[in-house]
Amino acid sequence: MKNTKKAGVVAGLAALALVVTACSGGGGQDGDGAPKNGELSPTGDINATAAGDVEQGGTLTLPLSQLPSQWNYGQLDGALVDAALIESAILPQPFRIDEEGVPQIDEDLVTSAEATSDDPLVVTYDINPDATWNDGTPITVADFQAWWTALKGTNAEYLVGSTLGPDRMASVEPGTSDKQVVVTYSEPFSDWKSMFAPLYPAKIYNDPTAFNTAYVDAVPISAGPYKIDEIDQTAQTVTMVPDENWWGDAPKLDTVIFRALDGDADIDAYLNGEIDQVYANSSDRYDRVKDADGSELRAAPSARYTHVDFSTKGLLADEAVRQAIQHAVDRDALGKVITGTLPYEVSTLNNHLYLSTDGAYQDNAGETGNYDVEEAGKILDDAGWEMDGDVRAKDGEQLAISITIPSSAPVSQQLAEVIQSQLTAVGIKLDINAVGTDAFFEDNVTPGNYDMTIFVWAGTGYQASGVSIYNQDEQGQNYGRVSSDEISSLLDEAVAEGDPDTAADLYNQADEAIWEIGHSMPIIQQPLVSAQSPKLANYGARAGASDLDWTIVGFTK
Repeated sequence: MKNTKKAGVVAGLAALALVVTACSGGGGQDGDGAPKNGELSPTGDINATAAGDVEQGGTLTLPLSQLPSQWNYGQLDGALVDAALIESAILPQPFRIDEEGVPQIDEDLVTSAEATSDDPLVVTYDINPDATWNDGTPITVADFQAWWTALKGTNAEYLVGSTLGPDRMASVEPGTSDKQVVVTYSEPFSDWKSMFAPLYPAKIYNDPTAFNTAYVDAVPISAGPYKIDEIDQTAQTVTMVPDENWWGDAPKLDTVIFRALDGDADIDAYLNGEIDQVYANSSDRYDRVKDADGSELRAAPSARYTHVDFSTKGLLADEAVRQAIQHAVDRDALGKVITGTLPYEVSTLNNHLYLSTDGAYQDNAGETGNYDVEEAGKILDDAGWEMDGDVRAKDGEQLAISITIPSSAPVSQQLAEVIQSQLTAVGIKLDINAVGTDAFFEDNVTPGNYDMTIFVWAGTGYQASGVSIYNQDEQGQNYGRVSSDEISSLLDEAVAEGDPDTAADLYNQADEAIWEIGHSMPIIQQPLVSAQSPKLANYGARAGASDLDWTIVGFTK
């Protein structure tokens, strides 16, 4: 399975965030390295260590599930988890999500950021006087203006993941100097803290061609504690080193190397001592690392969830077929494929917009998303899909569809095979289409070239970032183009609503409609299980969408 981020600028998920708040309290580990009582640490399990106790120097080697090609997070192909992990070390943003799931101002970029008016909404940012791009150009209001220009959706030449937020801004202007930014909104926007994250230089964002291409296989300009030293396509590695132009606290490590490793090759590399950390979120991966020598396990509830996505191309343009599949698939069984031997209680996820650990979570699957083979058959019968041997047909056409997955992804293959068997029981023929890992998103998911597919959404700490997955925005992350006027209207109201309780009610109403239309099927909210070097500090099982502090990631003394 491959992971993509919910983008809310294309990136971002605020009033009530899609962030894990708590599971069963506790966390930590027993002496043998096993998770204590199978509990998940609600605020993360990262071997939190004070900066003074982290060694200066050293090389950290970490895995990637794929080598990103697009390093512009705002671009349509850019919102991948792997890329975002690295971008958080090399690019600035006004707020970072803490271990409690709360946005906190990042004073390395802005010394203050506050709403100075509610009607209309006006937000004023004071840029750190020392903030500078590593080409020597000061970070100013011009960069904020260019970010808005690129992402607000008025120029189709900018291929963006989502316009939500920027499209609600009326103006981005200088305040008392070019180091102060005054943003005035034309409409209320509860998630304003998610904006300008990450920030890119104006010289790139002011030009659509540069926006789309300048950060392909390269990071020409950055501003963070680290910078990209090399992207090696042959070795499939990304190497970052401290940026000598960084004005904040100096990072601890001399070098961080990221290696793209397909399938379970990262587990092999970890067991061979080639990398310092690996995630073991599925039962087969966990079983391989749980007793590894010189290793420890850390675990927390994540902001990631596995899901099955539907498209409206081909036969799945028929809403009845999508609804029938929702009933024919036993999502509890799919969850067990993922978590089989993991020592944690993880339940099936019955909400698209909230995780089970969120206060506003409610089970909205109801009668439209429950496992009911008899109901699935009735829906297909009523829609004119009659049994013809083992496979249903209508107007001479078989009910034959496919599920697209990345090759070298064993869990995706297992899930696809279970779904294949379950759909056979109701007369739907499902072929498994395994494609190259590098082409999975770019050639298949993003352009909507699939009937069904499986991947992982990862929240960013702001609720609104999930909106483009479900509304009718043609430039958004609704790759299957499954939506309705009702869904879009409810989501628009929720994003503009300042009262968290009212917003939660609107989001849940939208979720009920999302189930009814057959948009996608959530499976489970994943626990985040990290196998890592015992000396690795301030890295590992982060809770929810919390951000790393890359300046203190390193090895204990």
